[in-house]
Amino acid sequence: MAGVLLLGGCKKSDAPAAGAPPPALVVNATAFRPAFASASPEIQAVVKQVMMNMQGSMNQQALSGLATLAANPALTEPQKKAVSDLTDQLNKKIAAIAAMNAAAK
Repeated sequence: MAGVLLLGGCKKSDAPAAGAPPPALVVNATAFRPAFASASPEIQAVVKQVMMNMQGSMNQQALSGLATLAANPALTEPQKKAVSDLTDQLNKKIAAIAAMNAAAK
């Protein structure tokens, strides 16, 4: 019986840990900046601004910078993917925040 209890205690939970933000609120930008390591200084300046806006929770401004990058024809395919992925994550985060705010009212 004790063995069954021990095995049951080892199962990982699918629920987030207490106090952890919902997954939609977490933005993973680890692949974003490295994709632009060899980009022009002008593009790197926009990338830096996007990162700063995200760190400051200025999500709309970050999306604006991502739109600027997406419109740049000089981007490589990996850069386009990094911009697209980060844009999707930010849009999900913004929607989750709006839903949380609506639910709190």
